[in-house]
Amino acid sequence: MGVREESLDKAGAVSGVVLQATVRLRDEMECEQVIRSAHSRGVASAMAYSGPQDGERLIFVMLLDEEPSMEKFLPELRSVAPEAPISLSRERLLHQSPGNFLRGGALRPRPFRAELGHVGWVFAGGALGGGARVFLDSSARYLTPGYEAFPWGTLAVNVVGSFFIAVLGALLFERFIGERERMFWVLGFLGSFTTFSAFVLQIGESLRASPLLGATYAAGSLILGLGAALSGFSLARRTFG
Repeated sequence: MGVREESLDKAGAVSGVVLQATVRLRDEMECEQVIRSAHSRGVASAMAYSGPQDGERLIFVMLLDEEPSMEKFLPELRSVAPEAPISLSRERLLHQSPGNFLRGGALRPRPFRAELGHVGWVFAGGALGGGARVFLDSSARYLTPGYEAFPWGTLAVNVVGSFFIAVLGALLFERFIGERERMFWVLGFLGSFTTFSAFVLQIGESLRASPLLGATYAAGSLILGLGAALSGFSLARRTFG
């Protein structure tokens, strides 16, 4: 079946009532008859599952579709399983989706477009992120003798920044954060909090001070940064997926 796509601009907010019918059946044969009947009538969703067993095996079929379609199917459902108890529940939905969502319609995400109003959010986040990085790096330099040999302050901000950029990136891919949040936190704050240019410069300084520590700093930054990013993606997907 072909899938018709609609853009977010055209789809808008759709309000409708979804009707769910849950049927308790006696055996697998009756379950198969109900599901076949639902499929033949084009019911959007028909799913069977086993319920808690207390001396007898319970089989349930959950049917879901828009209210008008389900109302048309209910008489046939009662004729297929005349003695089966049926529970009905209605829920009004308000969501952004194609009008044919339950029939397989797909929503094509609106491509991101940077606008002039976003510049202020980037500047605000960048000022805070850059200030936080300078403060942490200066504090680490003050507390650590021979900091040039192993500038762990920059390593720390890059690893922490990689973790949170991955977390926000996963949420962005799932469309849980908006464009303002992306501008402020990802491009602004974390973009300024992390630094590649200082990382490269400090590798050279570290190698001159101690080749072993310099190599350890460079390799450790890449490995820990990648590990932090993968952990951030995994955590965000498990938590919000």
